[in-house]
Amino acid sequence: MGAFMSSLVMTGAVVNGICYAAPFRNAEASVPLQTIPPERVGVRGEYDHYGLAKRVWLHYCEAFGSEIIASLSVKQRGSVVILHGQIRSQFLLEQLIQLAMQVEGTTNVEVRGVQVTAAV
Repeated sequence: MGAFMSSLVMTGAVVNGICYAAPFRNAEASVPLQTIPPERVGVRGEYDHYGLAKRVWLHYCEAFGSEIIASLSVKQRGSVVILHGQIRSQFLLEQLIQLAMQVEGTTNVEVRGVQVTAAV
């Protein structure tokens, strides 16, 4: 992913419309209907319509600290994580995408209007 992103991102550039997808998993076949869909599981295991976005944000805060990602917005559309805002470097964007893809319930990560403020 690094070489691909290097060709797309430079200082001051706005990254828009890039989507990263997880390999297809057919988890629904083995999950009973009474369980909460993975993208709707909240931080404490409760049902939360925006649970995936909140869990991704929590992972970001634990990994990088809230100051580093203060200008970043994390939203979700179903099982898709959507990133928007400003970040310090292309390398950080790559790390954010990889971390979001590791959170249970994430099937895709979309980068919408992310501005890179400094190149690494």
